[in-house]
Amino acid sequence: MLELADKMSGDVSSLPSLLIEELHSHFSEAELAELILVAGQANLNNRVGNAAKQLLGK
Repeated sequence: MLELADKMSGDVSSLPSLLIEELHSHFSEAELAELILVAGQANLNNRVGNAAKQLLGK
């Protein structure tokens, strides 16, 4: 899951097939969906925070 979270911070148009297979062997579809949403939200929060610091000078 940590590798997926790391990959989600970049280009996610083609995730490694081995990673997808491994995730499916450990998590259900519902669990994967929740993990993807949590990782995506954390990524969004970090990007917005970084942009705000640069734009607002804080």
